[in-house]
Amino acid sequence: MIYMQQDYYALRPHGHTIKIQQGHTATVQLLAYEFTKYGKEYEYDAPVKLLEKHLHAMTQSVDEQLVVVSQVLVSDINIGYEEIVNTQVVAFNGKPVKNLKCLAEMVENCEDEYMEFNLDYHQIVVLQTKTAKMATLDILTTHCIPSAMSDDLKT
Repeated sequence: MIYMQQDYYALRPHGHTIKIQQGHTATVQLLAYEFTKYGKEYEYDAPVKLLEKHLHAMTQSVDEQLVVVSQVLVSDINIGYEEIVNTQVVAFNGKPVKNLKCLAEMVENCEDEYMEFNLDYHQIVVLQTKTAKMATLDILTTHCIPSAMSDDLKT
């Protein structure tokens, strides 16, 4: 299963890169992810908006990825955001999200007072940066997650 905390974190369960940021699990939307999450009938069970983007949208560059919040992990900092699942991350602090590595770097280097994640369906997640970054370690420990991001996002 893929997790994201409010410190974008990446694991590689089932070979998927993920990033956990303050309890929100972000992953790159791949056909393999959809198959793992929804089974053989993924084209009938996956969210239509994500499936449409994955199958029919054109990328603007070779490194562009469809980054989604796949799950929000339980934590006090995430109260009110628990229902966000399989939703595209469109922008972070007003800057477009090109791929998961770009998002991870923007979050790790954020020095603003608040982190604002603009999601599909006009949803916005706003977290106090200092509090969110401090909560990440507790979230990782609580959910037995060894690292906030996969090795490919650390370089």
